[in-house]
Amino acid sequence: MSEITFEAIERVENMQEVIQEVFGVNLDIDGDWGYNPNRSVIVRSLDIPIDQFLHMFATIRANIEMNMTIEDENERYGGIKVNFIDGKQIELENKTYDMITFEINAMKEKTYADFIQEYKDNYGKNKDFDLDDHFKRREQSTISFQADFWFEGLEKYYHQES
Repeated sequence: MSEITFEAIERVENMQEVIQEVFGVNLDIDGDWGYNPNRSVIVRSLDIPIDQFLHMFATIRANIEMNMTIEDENERYGGIKVNFIDGKQIELENKTYDMITFEINAMKEKTYADFIQEYKDNYGKNKDFDLDDHFKRREQSTISFQADFWFEGLEKYYHQES
C-alpha cells in the first residue's frame, strides 16, 4: 500500500442534491464528505441495506476525488473499485460515529481505457492473446490505498454483535 492522497472534496450546501444530479442516486444524507468526525456524513434514513449504502457512498466519493475534480485529464483515474476493510464505532463528545475503512483500487483513466480496448479487441478473437499477461499488467498498473469514511446515524441500521 502506498501513501496516496487526493484533494478533499469541499463541503457543499446540499450534497444530497449534488449526488442526485451527478450520479442519479437519492441518498437521505446531510453533513459533509466523511473525512473526519467534524466532516462526517449524517445519515438521516436508509432505504437500502447498510452495506450497499456504504459501498455506494465510498464509490461516489472516490470517483469525485480521483476523477471528476481533477482538471488534468492525464491525472484522472478510472476503473475505481472500493472494498470494505473494517468498521468501528467511536464515541466522541456525546456523539456516536462509525469510521469505515475501504481499500480503493484504480488506475490512470487512459491506461484503464487502453486495457479495456485491448481486451475487447483480442479476447476470443486472437489466439495469441495472453489473458494472464493482460491481467498481470492491469494489476501492475493499479494503485491501491486505504481511506476512512466517518458517518453519524448508522447505528440504528445494524445491531452490534458482542
